Amino acid sequence: MPNAFEEMDSIGSEALVHLEDGLNITKLAAKDISSDFNKTADGYAKGSTVRIVTRPEYEAKEFSTAIEPQESRESKRSLTVEKLFDISVEITAKEKAMNLSSLSEQVIKPAAYKLAEACDIYVGSKIVEGAGNYYSNDIFASAADMALARDAANIQQLELDGRFCLVNTALEAKLLGLTYFNTFTNRGEDGARVFREGNMGRGLGMDFYSSVNFPVDGHTPGDGSTTVDSGTPVSGIYPNNKIGDTSLVVDSTSGTFNAGDRIKVAGLKRPLIVASQVVATGTAIPLVDPITEVITDGAAVTVVGSGLTVSTLDGAIFDSQSLAIAMPVLDKPSDKPASVVSNNGYSIRVAMGYDMNTKKETLSLDLLIGAKAYDPRRITLLRNY
Repeated sequence: MPNAFEEMDSIGSEALVHLEDGLNITKLAAKDISSDFNKTADGYAKGSTVRIVTRPEYEAKEFSTAIEPQESRESKRSLTVEKLFDISVEITAKEKAMNLSSLSEQVIKPAAYKLAEACDIYVGSKIVEGAGNYYSNDIFASAADMALARDAANIQQLELDGRFCLVNTALEAKLLGLTYFNTFTNRGEDGARVFREGNMGRGLGMDFYSSVNFPVDGHTPGDGSTTVDSGTPVSGIYPNNKIGDTSLVVDSTSGTFNAGDRIKVAGLKRPLIVASQVVATGTAIPLVDPITEVITDGAAVTVVGSGLTVSTLDGAIFDSQSLAIAMPVLDKPSDKPASVVSNNGYSIRVAMGYDMNTKKETLSLDLLIGAKAYDPRRITLLRNY
């Protein structure tokens, strides 16, 4: 049987199969926008960027005498290819004599799984960009607490179907030991599977998953408070805090609004995210994403979780439109045996080369990846305090 290195395309295909199999967070809840990069010729590299166009929001107005045209107000976000992950393995005569099956077990499979782990850690780090926050002093300790978290997600998310609840391993262990979550009479077949197989299944309209690569985020909320200052109306229209604005104009602030704080504005369904710190006496709060709802002048502004000491980020409720990922296709080297394979939006490059300086032959597996919170409004973070 010929050795595996005579068929680089087979090595590439094998590597991609194991890469896809090893992905968890990346594959679970991500909107693939690789095609936005791959519309043109290859040549993408770390730092390449495309604009993300999210679903805009409009205000429904009652018609009287004339229409009031509204601008398209999609969020102004972009996705940058931030990571080029690589695993390069020194190849000796022993490895070169292997068939594909042996090479897969010894080199390709473990390397692809490590690349998948790196992807999950990176993509998972984007979860913390979510706009929603649910705080609890004993997260998911009861069905009532889970129902409150679901209620927070109802406010945040635009759709009810296809939701995931991704938790860290500590919260997974807690859930698997709770009677309300693992009892057959409470949850039907899902409850039986929880106890028999350790499969968390579905509950309260959410598919439950866990990941050892769930992000760690101990963001401490600020203690700022103020009121909205929409300005003096002209012809009934307030000049400040319009839908699409990227800062919230307020009366003089007290306390501190930290970057990353979610702020609650009275009358709004969803929190806004603070882009950079604002200390006492500030009159404008910069926002990560534009305002998407009508804000009443004088509405109270407070920090979600103000005064709480947050210990951990334990999970998140989101869906397949929450995160965006891209794995642009890498160029195939012209002077070395190589294979570039892509499928389902995932892509990997495998190349073989001999270095005259080190006198060593190397098999390299690498991939490009970028990720971003595609729509932070769809993500509700679950935090203990």
